[in-house]
Amino acid sequence: MRRLDTHIAGLIDRMATGADGPVAIAVSGGSDSLSLMHFASRWSRQAGRELLVLTVDHGLRPEARGEADWVAGKAIALGHSSQVLRWDPDKRSQDAARRARHGLLAKAAREAGAECLLLGHTRSDVEETLLMRLSRPTALMAAVGPQPVSVSPVWPEGRGLLLGRPLIATSRVRLRAQLSEEGENWVEDPSNESDAYERVRIRKLIGQIDAARLSRITHEAMRLRATEDAALAEMAEARVEVDLSGLVEVDVRALPETPRLCVRFLSLLLQLGAGTDRTVPPAPLHELLDDIRAGGPDSRLTLGGSWLQRRGDRLLVGRDPGETRAIWQDGVWDGRYGAGDCETAPEDVPFLVRHAVPDTPWREIISGRLTLWIRALRLGAQLGAELAGLSDTIPVNASTTHPG
Repeated sequence: MRRLDTHIAGLIDRMATGADGPVAIAVSGGSDSLSLMHFASRWSRQAGRELLVLTVDHGLRPEARGEADWVAGKAIALGHSSQVLRWDPDKRSQDAARRARHGLLAKAAREAGAECLLLGHTRSDVEETLLMRLSRPTALMAAVGPQPVSVSPVWPEGRGLLLGRPLIATSRVRLRAQLSEEGENWVEDPSNESDAYERVRIRKLIGQIDAARLSRITHEAMRLRATEDAALAEMAEARVEVDLSGLVEVDVRALPETPRLCVRFLSLLLQLGAGTDRTVPPAPLHELLDDIRAGGPDSRLTLGGSWLQRRGDRLLVGRDPGETRAIWQDGVWDGRYGAGDCETAPEDVPFLVRHAVPDTPWREIISGRLTLWIRALRLGAQLGAELAGLSDTIPVNASTTHPG
């Protein structure tokens, strides 16, 4: 097997280890995701794992339906299950399409019993994102992305789902060379050539930048981000507790000096307490951090859909009752509870969550979300640090034997 196959198979192995059910893979038909489908197909035969190919008909172009069906046919020809997920867009924007796509993929993966979803992001995507973010005031570690492993960006649709990006150290040029060598073609989205999009302009600019210098900057950014993610995972595991009622308790003694790390930590806490994927802008998070360092908050406050209250060295995080989505939807109540056997009397439920618990027996799902978050941060940091040492010089034509 080629060295590139072995390298990517090893990453898929590590990303899928411990994930039950089939391994899902999102394929649009572009060169990156089509390459991933072929790599994952060869890996699945070696590993004896079932592969589920998911493709979204986003409806943004007339050709989208035909392209999605073409991908499904490719998957079936390789011997894998396939689903075409249709989206009828009410908002024709890339942001709306991205959120809808992630929601459809997460729902389909979860219904199939998959706990790992592979995406086709490449080293080229990392470099493009880095330059886009560095064009604005930001720290180098904040500019790198996407990460080798992460949680689904949609909640609660993406509960229990780990996202893996096994092509993250491989360039798009390298992948296209291998597809061409194998006689494969792929879908070309016209938007990938339109200067109306910042990413396309950056992609064209990269061709004029010294490749070695860009590689060094990218590696340094990946290493810094990996260090920060590992520290964030340790903070979350050591300092955060979730009781049976869904109340989040945090030890705020001796928080790290690094404001950025603490702000990311607080953002995670607020999303846990609110049961949403909504992020809070940096400014109020920095204000909250200053308040905590000064011994506050002195009274209960609301931020990002959560209630916060200080009790000694503990910060308690609950749910803002004014924003509670008091309905069962897809087996979830307000992004924080699932059906269970808890029938605690309302007066026995901690005040910060008392007004936001279901009216039927329940169980909290916040601790499971936290556990998955820690796992993703830790594995992503480990892989990111390792991949930062690679220089994407894996020869397309090299052959070796898969260790399995």
